[in-house]
Amino acid sequence: MSNLSPEQLQAKTPEDRAEYLFELLLREGKCWALEGPMGWVMLSAQGDACTPLFPDTESATAWAAQQYPEAKPKTVSLDELQKRWFPLWQEDEVMIMLFPLANEEEGVVAHIRELIEAIAEEQAK
Repeated sequence: MSNLSPEQLQAKTPEDRAEYLFELLLREGKCWALEGPMGWVMLSAQGDACTPLFPDTESATAWAAQQYPEAKPKTVSLDELQKRWFPLWQEDEVMIMLFPLANEEEGVVAHIRELIEAIAEEQAK
């Protein structure tokens, strides 16, 4: 699913977009999060605190424009996620929303532990 246009990505299901983000994170070693005046953007998904991650700055900017206009996209490396943010977020029981769309109610939400295990499994191959 590499090198899809923004329009093609927006047409994908939440599950396909989550898989795309995960594959990109492993391949490129980075993704984008949103930083607001008080730190990382957090939202509530079915009662769980979560932070959204995106495959590119355009997707993050589009989401922020509708959902959190004061937020700005910020690149986060896989290494930084694994060593700094995942441990902190896991401790606070924060989950990750993988590549949400602003005009969509649903998105794939994952536990940090699940992401850590999936990344380790892929990196071991």
